[in-house]
Amino acid sequence: MVLQRCKKPVWGRVWKAIRKGWENFRSHSRFIIGDGTRVKFWKDLWCGNQSLEEAFPILFNLSVNKEGWVAEAWEEDEGGGSWGLRFNRHLNDWEVGEVESLLSKLHPLTIRRGVEDLFRWKENKNGTFSVKSFYSSFSRDSKPPFPARTIWTPWVPIRASFFGWEAAWNRLLTTDRLKRIGWSIPNRCFLCKHKEETTDHLLLFCEKARMLWLLIFSLFGVQWVMHSTVKNHLLGWHGSFVGKKRKKAWRAAPLCLMWTIWRERNRRAFDDMERNDQDIKSIFLYTFVNWARVYIGEHTLSLIDFIDWLATK
Repeated sequence: MVLQRCKKPVWGRVWKAIRKGWENFRSHSRFIIGDGTRVKFWKDLWCGNQSLEEAFPILFNLSVNKEGWVAEAWEEDEGGGSWGLRFNRHLNDWEVGEVESLLSKLHPLTIRRGVEDLFRWKENKNGTFSVKSFYSSFSRDSKPPFPARTIWTPWVPIRASFFGWEAAWNRLLTTDRLKRIGWSIPNRCFLCKHKEETTDHLLLFCEKARMLWLLIFSLFGVQWVMHSTVKNHLLGWHGSFVGKKRKKAWRAAPLCLMWTIWRERNRRAFDDMERNDQDIKSIFLYTFVNWARVYIGEHTLSLIDFIDWLATK
């Protein structure tokens, strides 16, 4: 009854979500065969750690009934029964060996008439499904998290977003990376001139970068613990506590800072020109306010007004 009241587009989205997670769901479950009337012979997980389609792809392609049930592959006889496989042509010699391997795998298993097939969820010891165990398995199997929401935002210029993407993946052409690909150059940070230049040092821990991080924290009136990598730092950059009004500015701040530091680094590396600390701060603030004009909607917003705006939640 509930499904009947759902509009078609809504149900379509629900079904799409179910189908999207099905392969992950299936990989953590298996069937225990009873009468074999509810389990797909080739496609369900019931015989080993793979479906038979995955374990024997050649035989699957040759099979007559690719959507058949387990019960349909079982042939009753006086001795109780045996597995009967049907293919759409005569087998080549080398394919016979595949059939022998499949029959060897099936040999310990038999159909039990009058006994229902059982579903078993492998993530719980008792074999029953729970949302919590599914979520845990899904999180464990998923790709490592990536700070996409912080990087790809409409109020950050696209070139700065691409830069942030490269920084998060540690793909910037910093001195340490150039050395790894064969360049024979001394590794020294162009900004502080003391430490080796890596992406994480340059954008997080260099004294010039830390100067700007402290400026950001001061502007928003917060205290913050720095993460060890750019990727983790951006992943942890949550701003619910800064208030709804300042949330966009908070999300744009780290990329603005990193973009400012990177441009200053390149200015020193390629033009042999460097700004003093006050000028670096000014460049950062003016870049920040230029970005802010887009989402605040005030194209004449001054730096002083912007700083005052940041000071109020």
